[in-house]
Amino acid sequence: MKKKQMVAGVLASALMLGAGSASAVVIDNFTGDTYSADAPLTGASAGTSSAGYIRTVDATTSGVSTTVQINTPTNAGLYAHSQESGVTGASQINFDLGGLDLTGGGMLNAFRIGLNSIDLNGWFGIIVDSIKVELSSSSVLIDNGLATPSYADILFSDFGLADLANASTLSLFVDSKTTAALDASFFMLETVCSGLASSGGSGVNGTNGNCNISTVPEPGTLVLLGLGLAGMARIGRKKLTA
Repeated sequence: MKKKQMVAGVLASALMLGAGSASAVVIDNFTGDTYSADAPLTGASAGTSSAGYIRTVDATTSGVSTTVQINTPTNAGLYAHSQESGVTGASQINFDLGGLDLTGGGMLNAFRIGLNSIDLNGWFGIIVDSIKVELSSSSVLIDNGLATPSYADILFSDFGLADLANASTLSLFVDSKTTAALDASFFMLETVCSGLASSGGSGVNGTNGNCNISTVPEPGTLVLLGLGLAGMARIGRKKLTA
């Protein structure tokens, strides 16, 4: 019986700690509406993102063809950009956020892009309300020595004066206007608490365990803490009377 009480107390405390952690704001995990097209195309509607935001796609190319796919049968859960050999181009997914608080009430400090695969050299990155920050594929794969799949983090501070707590629009883009035959795919776009000190436009890591942003327990969290303490107190009383 004592073991069960001890487990209950520890479990409640663990739940409390988990509930106090900052959670991500998911923009798209690319499991929303299916979309597939060859460029050139402009403003072609791709329906809504998995998080319910209106989503459009733009792509340009120097020839045939740049293919953009979102959650197709062959690319389930991915935003895939692919160029034929000898072709340069760019694609961009645009989200109408309608004033979304990307910081999660001040708890989050970075965008995280789930990088499924990428080859050759090119740029990918994010635009928030017309402020653009890029990461290069060569930095992701070579300078930081990361294999895919992995994560690319871009700090909110890299966006200067953009109001991340009231964002109207956001775009994730792949830009290979000077590189032919670039292929890239992404499996998630969200905001997280990042351990990076500074991304400098090319910061990449795969963890978020170094956050210094503190959290305030919510009412439900306080109840769990109370249950945990009560369980531990009961164990203490039984020891004294034994």
